[in-house]
Parts: sequence; C-alpha cells; structure tokens
Amino acid sequence: MVVWHHATNQVPGVAEYFPWQFGTSGVDLFFVISGFIMVVTTSGEVKPVDFWRRRIVRVVPLYWLLTLTMVFAALVMPSLFKTLKVAPMTLIQSLLFFPHFSQSFDDRIWPLLVPGWTLNYEMFFYAVFGATLVLPRKHRLTLLTAGFISLVLIGYAAGPFASAAARTYTSPMLLEFLAGAWIASAWQARRIQPGLAPSLILVLVGLALLVFRDQPPLGPLTQLLGASMVVVGALGPSFARFRNRVLHAIGDSSYSLYLTHIFTLGLLRVVWVRVFPENPGFMQACLFMLVGLSACAGVGWLTFRALELPALAWLNRKRAQPGGSVRKVAL
Repeated sequence: MVVWHHATNQVPGVAEYFPWQFGTSGVDLFFVISGFIMVVTTSGEVKPVDFWRRRIVRVVPLYWLLTLTMVFAALVMPSLFKTLKVAPMTLIQSLLFFPHFSQSFDDRIWPLLVPGWTLNYEMFFYAVFGATLVLPRKHRLTLLTAGFISLVLIGYAAGPFASAAARTYTSPMLLEFLAGAWIASAWQARRIQPGLAPSLILVLVGLALLVFRDQPPLGPLTQLLGASMVVVGALGPSFARFRNRVLHAIGDSSYSLYLTHIFTLGLLRVVWVRVFPENPGFMQACLFMLVGLSACAGVGWLTFRALELPALAWLNRKRAQPGGSVRKVAL
C-alpha cells in the first residue's frame, strides 16, 4: 500500500490515472499490527532491557545502513538527490529516531530516509511499552492506555505544537498501537474467534474504511477503525488458515521492502523517463505501476535475504549465552 502511494508520484501523469490516496493507510494498518505483535511476543516474563535490545537489533542495523548509504551517495553524487539536504544535526536526529522537521520540506516531520518517520513512532512505542514490562501483566495495558490517551488529549487540547517531537508524541496515531495491543489481549483470552463470514465482512469493511480514509464523521479515526477491523477479521481461525508462499515471502521481507522501495522507485524513474519521455497513457501508467510494485517487492526480498537475515543471525550469535547456545528470541 505504501509502495503504491509513492509509485504514483514518481512519473508525471501517472497519478492522474490512480487518484486514490489509500496507500498511506498501510502505515495505520502496520501500527495496529505492531501493537498486536508486541503484546503477543511478551506474553511471558520479559525484562524491559531484553525487550529494548531485541527491538534495537531488529530495527536499527538496516535502517542505519540505508540512511548512511543514502547520505554517502548524496555527498558523492549530489545530482541524484535534488531535494536532499544533509546536516550533521539532522543526520544524528535521524539515526537516533528523534522527530525533527525536514530541511528539504519545512512542514514535514521527516528523517533523511523519509520512510523512517514511522520508525520514530515505533521507537517511542517500544520505549513506553518496554517500560510497562516491569508491571504485572494485568496492569500493563491499563497504564499504557492511560498514558497514550493522556498524550493524545494533550495534543488535542494544546496542539499543534511548534516542536516536532511534541507533535509526534501527542499524535492520534498512538491510539493505533493501543488498539493493536487490546486486540492482542482479547485474542489471547480467546474472546476473538470470528467465523469465516464475520472475518470476511470485517476485513472487507475495514479495507473499505482504509481506502476511503479521513471521511466524516470520524475523520482520521476512520483509519484506526478500519485497521482494527482488518486485524480482528484476519484472526478468525478459518481466515487465518489461508497460506500463500509469495505473500508469505513479501510479509517476511516487509521491513526491507519498506526501507528500500524509495531507492528502487527512484532508480526505476530515472530509467523510465528516458525510455518513455512523454506523459504516459493509461496502459503505460498501469505498466509502470506493475513494474514498480514488482521491482520493489523483488528488491525488498533480495535485501531481506542478503542483508537483513545475515545481520540478524550475526547479531544474535553475538548475544549467545555462555557455552555457545543462542537464546531464541521473538524478533
């Protein structure tokens, strides 16, 4: 969904044939899934430090590698990045996941590697969620709920703030993590087990809400409701038994796909406009979208296999217990 959103804006004229702005709803869906997974993978006894270490190992290496690669390329070949501006402070803020206004686009809270703006939310969620792990399980969600709702209410009452960090940490998007966490809690308690028909209805209606996002009367909360419905529907036993090797591979490599697709689309655009210099017709626009989605999925999978998996394996070996056995962790 996110790749679709960015692909439509690569070549002039393509967006005219695909005007729907549903692609960014992929982020909302991802945040709900993230909240769900964090609760499920910490159902046992997990220390905050161990949780944070796992999150850093999972998220940081590939993000840092691609950010530094982009900065190096911009310094060596600045013509490839017409809008990118690199300063030491913005590089440090980007690498540390600290929200800041982009030097290239003043009104955007974007790091140097633009897709990383969602990781600023993720890391804040991990920091707060990890801190709740010192509490008994029955109190964790209560505290998390009180904290996130309080932050969102502060944002509504006193925002928008001049500070990029304050805007991020009081955003209504925090409620999407919270929704995923509560869905996970209900699923673990076996209170969510919809049959096939309810599952399909929930998924289809949820997707419709994500496609027709920001509609009244709910406005931005349409994405929260739609993403939550999709996740609940996908938990139905009959629905969850569906398996597809290609979709599974794309799912496994989704983090690599998310971080690399900007590079892939940028290279594709350079080649495409030389081969097809005129504004595209409908069939040509469809071809660009097909090639773009396929290329991004392919590069994402190759990056996952060649870089992400080996890096995770190496880092986990470094964390091996005395005697050489590697602790099994949920990454």
